Amino acid sequence: MPSRRPAMGHNSSTEQLLFEDENHNETAPPSAKKSKVDKKYFPQLSLPLSHIESQYDVVVIGSGYGGSIAASRSARAGQKVCVLERGKEWRPGDFPERETETIGEIQMTHNNQKSVYGDPTGLFDLIVSPDVTVLQGCGLGGTSLINANVALECEPKIFEDEVWPKEFRDDITNLNTVDKSHVEQMLQPVTYPENHPDLPKQQAMRKVATHLADIEDLNVDRILKKTPLYVNFEERTNKVGITQPSCVGCSNCCSGCNVGAKNTLDMNYLPDAKAHGAHIFTRVEVRAIEKDESSGEWCIHYIHHLPGGDRFKLKEQLVRAKVVILGAGALGSTNILLQSKQRGLDLSDNLGKHFSTNGDSLGFSFNGEDSTRPVGRNPKHVVADGKPPGPCITTVIDMRGRPGRDLKESYVIEDGTPPRCTKLPLKLTLKTEGNWSSEDVSPLENKKQLVRQFKGTDFKHSMSFLAMSNDSGQGELKLGDSGRVWVDYQGVGSGRNFEEIHGGMRKATEALKGDYIPNPLWGGMLAKLRNTKGVITVHPLGGCGMGETGAQGVVNHMGEVFNGNTGEIHEGLFVVDGAIMPRSLGVNPSLSIAMIAERNMRLLAEKYGWNIDYESWKVLETNNKPLPPGIRFTERMVGKLSVDNTMHHAEFTVTIESQDVRSMIKDKQHSASIYGTVECAGLSAEPLTVSRGYFELFSKSSDDDHRQMIYKMLLSSHEGNQYYFIGKKVVHKDSALEIGLGDTTTLFVTVYHGDNEHGDVKATGKLIIKLGDFMKQLRTLEIFNCTGIIEKFKLKTRFIAWFAGVMWKVYGGVSTNRVDDIDGAAGREKRPLRLPEPDMHLLTTEDGKQLRLRRYHGGPNGPIVLMHGMGVSSDGYLMDTIDTNLTEYLVEKEFDVWLFDNRNSIYDESNAMSQSDLDEGAKYDIPLAIDTILQVTDKKDVQVFAHCASSVMFFASLLAGYLDKDKIRCIVASQATFCTVPSATNKMKSTLKLPQILHKLGVEGLSAYTDEMAKLRGKALNQFVENFADAALKVEEQCDNSVCHRVTFMYGQLYNHSNLNNQTHDTLHEQFGYGNASIFRHLSYCFSHEHIVSRSGKKIYLPDFNKSKPTESERYVAQLRMLDIPIFFLSGAKNKSFDPESTRRALDRCTAINPAQHYERAVIPDYGHFDCLIGQNAAVDVWPRFIEFLQVYADQGSCAVPITPVTNLARRFAVRINSAT
Repeated sequence: MPSRRPAMGHNSSTEQLLFEDENHNETAPPSAKKSKVDKKYFPQLSLPLSHIESQYDVVVIGSGYGGSIAASRSARAGQKVCVLERGKEWRPGDFPERETETIGEIQMTHNNQKSVYGDPTGLFDLIVSPDVTVLQGCGLGGTSLINANVALECEPKIFEDEVWPKEFRDDITNLNTVDKSHVEQMLQPVTYPENHPDLPKQQAMRKVATHLADIEDLNVDRILKKTPLYVNFEERTNKVGITQPSCVGCSNCCSGCNVGAKNTLDMNYLPDAKAHGAHIFTRVEVRAIEKDESSGEWCIHYIHHLPGGDRFKLKEQLVRAKVVILGAGALGSTNILLQSKQRGLDLSDNLGKHFSTNGDSLGFSFNGEDSTRPVGRNPKHVVADGKPPGPCITTVIDMRGRPGRDLKESYVIEDGTPPRCTKLPLKLTLKTEGNWSSEDVSPLENKKQLVRQFKGTDFKHSMSFLAMSNDSGQGELKLGDSGRVWVDYQGVGSGRNFEEIHGGMRKATEALKGDYIPNPLWGGMLAKLRNTKGVITVHPLGGCGMGETGAQGVVNHMGEVFNGNTGEIHEGLFVVDGAIMPRSLGVNPSLSIAMIAERNMRLLAEKYGWNIDYESWKVLETNNKPLPPGIRFTERMVGKLSVDNTMHHAEFTVTIESQDVRSMIKDKQHSASIYGTVECAGLSAEPLTVSRGYFELFSKSSDDDHRQMIYKMLLSSHEGNQYYFIGKKVVHKDSALEIGLGDTTTLFVTVYHGDNEHGDVKATGKLIIKLGDFMKQLRTLEIFNCTGIIEKFKLKTRFIAWFAGVMWKVYGGVSTNRVDDIDGAAGREKRPLRLPEPDMHLLTTEDGKQLRLRRYHGGPNGPIVLMHGMGVSSDGYLMDTIDTNLTEYLVEKEFDVWLFDNRNSIYDESNAMSQSDLDEGAKYDIPLAIDTILQVTDKKDVQVFAHCASSVMFFASLLAGYLDKDKIRCIVASQATFCTVPSATNKMKSTLKLPQILHKLGVEGLSAYTDEMAKLRGKALNQFVENFADAALKVEEQCDNSVCHRVTFMYGQLYNHSNLNNQTHDTLHEQFGYGNASIFRHLSYCFSHEHIVSRSGKKIYLPDFNKSKPTESERYVAQLRMLDIPIFFLSGAKNKSFDPESTRRALDRCTAINPAQHYERAVIPDYGHFDCLIGQNAAVDVWPRFIEFLQVYADQGSCAVPITPVTNLARRFAVRINSAT
């Protein structure tokens, strides 16, 4: 490792964590390819939802400061605790750092919208209202994940306000001593160390403090202070056993600390709760709470968010508790109580009222005198060059407690450094606002500012200010149509406190000799356009404020919820977070919220006789091994159950999850866990919640020809009843033509009274999977705990192949793949490819198909995208069995090469096995791939090499207008074009309508694999394939490779055997896979018409194609104008799939309509179809024929070079001579 300049007092272990494997470019999602952090230090805290029990002593909702403290203290008191968090669990190294990653983690609620934009578990929770915008964190640890770590105390006047209940004011001494000490023991706040590098922004803040002190005749040392921070500036192992590195000063605190130095709640209180037995669950959104008067328990209604889970309508689930503690934040806790009130829970009329923005504001000094490192940086770069921006906030100018000023005139200003993911939007905002709405508070600096603006360094000389003050607290949280709250707070930005703040930030900007830019929503263009002074807050408070009774507040002094407007309480229902603040705090509120939460839990324990052990520590066990990859999928089945001799509609929606997919496959029972809901009116009026769910997939029965799927679940009803559900699917061979669909989609059910199968039978019946639900189920299949995308696909494919393999053993016939080939040719040694590591891009089409792009950046030429044929994948361009594959060839020529896998690629078996055709690929796949490449490369057009069916699909996309021809620089059309003249063999199959016949026989696709153990229909098909191959191939082309025979049956003879080396021929199974029946049928129609038609045989792409004089048809001419693009047509002279006449006709048609365009054609002697790509000498015999064409158009815009008819005619003449030879 090269030496690096020390930064911020970091130690060698921190540097090792940050630079470990930094040159290793394993393909992984963007969020995993950033500053390297060894996750062995950071244990997983959450459990799979299958572990949830039906009843707990305490359920804590939310995991911010209040919720985490409640969970830790309840668990330390020996209670059985459950924590429910809507967001995901994040660990250092997973947080987004780039703008594109951040956008994917934004969820947004607008008061006028009926739904939430984005992932409801996204990290950044944005609530947009007319006057107030709130930003809060969503994840395990709440807003602590994205806050600035500041631990400042309120000024004493705040807690002396009589808006606080008397019992609270009388207990301030304990709050400031006992409870505060408990917080500091866990969160360890410290100031930025003196022995660390002095930061440019700290120097700027000294200038600001000096300027303000001179203006107001104040002491600089009184107003300028370092802020205590929940950050480690030295590596340490904390009290719960988690080792945390030291801070490197990257300033990405507010997008999530990828170093692990920040003392977020998942580093202390939450692991402490887990170590003491708490069950923590993520992606669980609580909707409402109600009291079961018969049992005295609280019923918590929730839904579970999973990736892809929204494909099925989410049903509420239920968990019960003696005590419920809300810690979901000001908006979250208020939201849950508002929904609970709608459902009948009697709560105070003050619910939602007295909301405060905490007087939050922000402003900017733009283009000032000094460079300040205005945004966060990559932690690696900070360690390397020793130039840290510093933690997000390090210094405060404290303008509180000034003589003769009241609380409305008190404020604090802090130095703020936004994370690196905000660099582009912040830069654009400041430059735009700087030109239109900034205030020139330093007119004497204008000349210097112009110079900086001309040099482009004005942004580097900028600084962000974060301020807090005291607003009126008269806002109200209201429940919107989306089911979430929004803020009604008219005129909040016109308050005197905000005028004070912006006056202070103007003076601060004067000191820095910059231009002052206020919050754009308060004083910028948006504010002026809307005529509203909007406020952005990251510290929302109130909504469930404290009061003496329900007439004044929602909770009492210790967070107990009032019963209506009375002084009575709902026993066992508490709120412990920022929602209970009855007023603004005027400073970063996390320390105050934590202290009050500690006080509430101290008093709660006293009330119930609990003993919270604050002294002893349980170290959380950490596993130095990475978590094994798991698998989950969601299944919905419907049917009828006979309950007490009455038939009722029944259905379940359950998620089946294994924490270790490899073990699941190897285990004899192939077991997993289940969670979800069961619905049956005969059992309960509401959905029943599943717990203790157990699943076996294809466990063996006593008969080896039989396999069984077993579902066992404990069901808990809204009414408090419990039932035990057992379902079985027995997979067995019933008839010669059986393919297993009925067995794998039909579940026979028995439901018993009680919590096990020994109770009396309550219900029996049968559930089935509907086809639409089955297709949704396939799309919910997810591999988790796995960062490598390639590894995810490999495991996903392995699971599908194993599933298909079991079905094969029972039924025989046509399978999709062979399990022993998943890991690659029985472990053969592959030669290293002479290629850079690829960039992976996963795409999702409008109709939900998953596609793949891989980029091999070979140089400035291109970009060029390679598109594969049917029944294969883009791996055909990466073959290691020949000396040079096409990708290596192009990279050596310095092309930027992109490999594209469309919906028919065998890389994703679920895609390949689903029915699709050329029309769908033309409409959805091709345009998406081209647009993605152009967006990533910032190019205007792209070169294309399209082979076989992809070439037909590509021309369809152009002809239908789905793809703009101006985005295409040139095309190499390999073997197939919009003219589809079949070989003799394929013409015979098309005439006999063989694809249609196979479909009628129930064959939904064909695979390149055969099986000697196939039964009945499978054996018959295998034998037919062998006979077909023998008849279709000349003696010198015959072989004993079953895959080769199957490929010949499916597509015609694809290669001359003499052009393949032995290793390529022996590993054909690596290249070929499954082809669905729909695309076979579509190609059959195209072969019949000898030009591209729609899947139903309609001439939508080339109208009037078969007219005697098509050039006189305006419609035809207009379509061919779409192909006014340089095109090189390539055919093998011995192509036995698409006759070479296809490319000749295409050349003639294009030239007739676009005579000035550059068209060429080459016919390669002694080559067929696929050997032009995988032949052992293709790099010498074939590819040089078109490489010059590609190099002519290697630069962007080169397709615009005019080609004269004379020049084009000469080219065509030379090509014809070349073809003839």
